[in-house]
Amino acid sequence: MSKVTIPGLEDKDRYDDYTELLVQKDQLQKEALSYQIAYTQEFGELICANFELKIQCIKVKKSISYCRRRLNRGLAVDPVKMDEEIEREMKAYYLQRDELQADYAQAKKAGMTDGITYMRAKKIYRRLAKLLHPDINGKTEQDAELSDLWNRIVAAYMRNDAQKLEELEVLAKHRLEELGADSFEKDYSNLEERIEEVEREIDIIISTEPYTYKEILEDEEKIKELRNTLQAEHDDFEQYLATLKQALEEMMKEEASKVIWLTN
Repeated sequence: MSKVTIPGLEDKDRYDDYTELLVQKDQLQKEALSYQIAYTQEFGELICANFELKIQCIKVKKSISYCRRRLNRGLAVDPVKMDEEIEREMKAYYLQRDELQADYAQAKKAGMTDGITYMRAKKIYRRLAKLLHPDINGKTEQDAELSDLWNRIVAAYMRNDAQKLEELEVLAKHRLEELGADSFEKDYSNLEERIEEVEREIDIIISTEPYTYKEILEDEEKIKELRNTLQAEHDDFEQYLATLKQALEEMMKEEASKVIWLTN
C-alpha cells in the first residue's frame, strides 16, 4: 500500500467519511449490546426456565433410552452407573444453561443510563476514536500502552462511563505527546475498498441479532406476543416432561419382572 502525503480535497473528504463510518459502526455495536441486555432483562427469566425444562426432558429421554438398551439385552439396570453416564452426556447442556443464567444475572444488574451521560460519553468517544482507533492510527496497535488505553476506552464507552472516558482522554493525549504522535500520518490508500468493507459490516450489524431485537423492544404488542410464545413453550415443555416421566415409569413397571435393580 502506498501512502499519499499530500492528498487532494476528495481524498480528505473520503477519509472523513471513512472515519465517520468507523465511529458509526462502533456506535451500532454498542446499541446492539444495549438491545441484547434489554432483551435479556425482558425475556431472560422465561428463556432460562424453558431451557431448564428442556434439559430435564433430554435427561429423562436419555434415561428411557439407557433402560431400554439394558432391558433389550436382558441386563440389569444400575441407577448409579446410569446417572454417571447420563451426567457425562449432559455436560454441554449444563454449560449452556449456566451461560444463559449468568447472562440473565448480569443483565439484571445493568442499570439505565441517563441521556446527558449517554451523550457526553458518545461525544468523548468520538474524539478519542479519531485519535486512537486502530483502523485510523496505526500507532495504537504498535504501542502497548496505547493499545491498552484503547481497550479501556472501548470498555468504558460500552458502559457509558463518561467520567472514566474523560480520565482516559487525558492519559491518551499524554501518551501521544510522549510518542510525538499527537498528529499522525493518515493512510489514504484503498479508501473506497475500506469504506465498502465498513459499510458491509454496518449492514450486517443492523440486519442481525441482537440489533434486530430493537423491533421487538420498541413495540409493546411484539413484546406481549413473544412473551406469550415463550410461556406457551414453557407449558409445552412441562407437559412433555410429565409425559416422558410417565413413559419411563410405565416402562419400568412393565419390565419389572425382567429387571434387577442394583443397589448399594
